[in-house]
Amino acid sequence: MYKSKLITYLFLLVNLMLWASELYAAPAHGLSLYGSKGLKYSPGQPYDYAHPKAPKGGHLVLADFGAFTKLNPASLKGVPAPGIGGLVFQSSMDSSVDDDEPFSQYGNLIEKVELAKDRMTMVYHIHRHAKFSDGHPVTADDFVFSFDLIQEPEYHPIYKQYFKDIKKVEKLDNHRVKYTFAIYNQELPLITGQMLIFPKHVYGKKGKSFGSDFDSIAVGSGPYMVKDFEFGKHITLQRNPNWWGKDLAINKGRYNFDRITWKIYLDPVAMREGFKGGDFDASLVNSSRDWALDFKGDFVKKGYYLREEVPHTRVAGMQGFAMNQRNEIFKSRRVRAAVAMVFDFEWSNKNLFYGQYTRNECFFDNNPGMKAQGTPKGEVKELLTRLREKHGAVYVPKTVFSKPVGAPGQGLSEEKNIRFANSLLESAGWKVGTDGIRVKNGKRLAVKILLDSAGFERIVEPYKNNLRRIGFDMEIKKMQVAEYEERLRNFNFDMIVVGYGQSRSPGNEQRYMWGSEAAKTPGTRNYMGIENPAIDELINRITKAGSRKELVDAIQAMDRILTHQFYIVPHWYIAYDRIVYWNKFSRPGVNPSQSAVINNIIEWWWWDADKAKKLKEARSVGSSLF
Repeated sequence: MYKSKLITYLFLLVNLMLWASELYAAPAHGLSLYGSKGLKYSPGQPYDYAHPKAPKGGHLVLADFGAFTKLNPASLKGVPAPGIGGLVFQSSMDSSVDDDEPFSQYGNLIEKVELAKDRMTMVYHIHRHAKFSDGHPVTADDFVFSFDLIQEPEYHPIYKQYFKDIKKVEKLDNHRVKYTFAIYNQELPLITGQMLIFPKHVYGKKGKSFGSDFDSIAVGSGPYMVKDFEFGKHITLQRNPNWWGKDLAINKGRYNFDRITWKIYLDPVAMREGFKGGDFDASLVNSSRDWALDFKGDFVKKGYYLREEVPHTRVAGMQGFAMNQRNEIFKSRRVRAAVAMVFDFEWSNKNLFYGQYTRNECFFDNNPGMKAQGTPKGEVKELLTRLREKHGAVYVPKTVFSKPVGAPGQGLSEEKNIRFANSLLESAGWKVGTDGIRVKNGKRLAVKILLDSAGFERIVEPYKNNLRRIGFDMEIKKMQVAEYEERLRNFNFDMIVVGYGQSRSPGNEQRYMWGSEAAKTPGTRNYMGIENPAIDELINRITKAGSRKELVDAIQAMDRILTHQFYIVPHWYIAYDRIVYWNKFSRPGVNPSQSAVINNIIEWWWWDADKAKKLKEARSVGSSLF
C-alpha cells in the first residue's frame, strides 16, 4: 500500500515537473520584447555606456522650470518634484537605453524572472537584500500593494491605463510574486517591470489618503533620499551610502553624485541668466533662439562652460498645436485641416528658429525603420483597406491611400495655403461675418490657446495673424503652471502646445494617447479627444504583435490615420540635444542617445575634482582653461 502511494506520488511529481518546464521558460536575469535570448548583456555585465570605476562625490546642481507641489510621483493632483520618480523610487526592472536594444529590461528590484511561454503569467524573484531607505526590507507584500494602489481614485489615470491589462498579482512567498495578465500583449511583461514599487508599511497606513497625505513624504528603495526641499523653490536629493543596489552590475558607474539639487525657476530668462552666472551646472537648451544667440560669450571662449550638440537616434514623436475635439469647432476634419494648413513652418524656421529644425511629418519621425514612406503598400495597405471597409471613410479617410504622411500644405506657398484653407472652411459651412471672423449657426469661429510658457508667444503670434486671414480668431492665454496642468487634466481647453514622445518599441502607452477610453478619462494624454475605432483596433494589434514586422506594420497604419485626420498642427523636431554645462565633470566614452543627455548627466557622469579645481582657479583670475 505504501509502495503504491509512493509510486503514485513520484508519478505526479514527475508530471508536475514536466508541466512546469513546458509552462515557464528558464529563469532569466532580464527580458527583451521577443524573449530573453534577445538580451545584449549577460548576468554581471555592466552597461557599455557606463564607466564602472567612476568616482563618487560632488554636488550636481540643476534647474527646473515651473513649481512642484508634491513628492508623490504617482498621485493624480499636483506636480511631482523633479528626480523623484527615478532616483528615490524604483521599479522592478531597469530598461536599457542602449542603441542596440529597442526594448530590453534587466533585473532591478528583482534578481530573476520566469515568464510563461504563452506570456500570460510571470513570476518575479525579489532580491533578498533589497531595502527601502528606512531600512525596511522589500517583499512580495510591497509588490502586491503597489499593484492594488492602482485602483485608488487618487492614483494617476495614466498609470491606470498603462497597467490595466495586469489581471492580478499574487504573493507566492516573501520573495516571489506572480503576475497574471488579462490579455496577450507582447509588451505587457516588460510594461509590468516599469511599475513603481511603494513600501506598504508607509503608504498603506490605515486612514491615510494616497494623494494629499503623502505630498511631503518620499520613502523608496532607490539610490537617493530627499535631504531637504521647499515646494516651488528647490529640492536636494542625497545619495544613500547604504543603498542596497549599489553593487548590482546595472548600477556600476551609475548615480555618482553625492547630492543633486534642482532650483526652481518661474521665468525662462531668469533661468538662462542663472546658468550663465553659475547658479546651476547644466541646462538642456530647448530654445533655438537661445542656442543661436546666447551661450557664446567670454566664459565659453575661455572654456568655463561648454556648449555641445549631442546627436541622438530617438524617435522624434510629434509636437504641435493640439486641437480639442470636445469643442464642436474641431469635430470637423475640414476645419482641422484648414487650421493646420496656415501654420507657416518655413517662415518660422527661418525667422524664429535660425534654421535649426526639421518639420514634423508624422508621429514616428526620425526613424527610417518606423516612419511610413510614400503611399502604403503590402500588408499596411491591406490593413488600412480592411479598416476602411469595416469602420468607414469617417475614421479612415481616402487620403491615407493616395498621399504620404506629411504636414498639411507642406511645400506650398503661404498664399496657396491661405486660399485652400478658406475654401475648406467655406465648404464646411463657415461664412465670413461683418468683423471678418467666420460664423456658422450663430457661433463664431473663435478659440483660445493656452500656454504655460512665455517662450511660445513669439511663435503663436504670427500663426494667430495667419489664422485671422482665414476668418479664424485665436486668443492667446498664458497661465501659471499649476492652473495649466489642472486645465489639461480635465481637458478644459481649446488648443494647447503638446509633445508626444515615442520609443522604438511602441505599445500600451498608445492607449492613453489616442485610445477612445482615454478620451473619456481625465488625466490621460488623449488631449485631442480622439475616438476612432480604427485606431483602437490598431492599438490592440500593436500590443499583441508577435514580431517586429507586425508591430511596424500596425504602427505605420496608425501613423497614417493619425496624420491624415489632422488632429494636430505639426511643429518640428531636432535630431540632437543642445546642452550647456560647466567644465567640472567627466563622463563615459559612450553616450546612450536613446536617453536625453541631461538624464545621462544625472545617471552616468561624475564630479571631476581636478577639473572643478582648475575651473575655480581660472575664474578667480580670469584666465583661460584652453
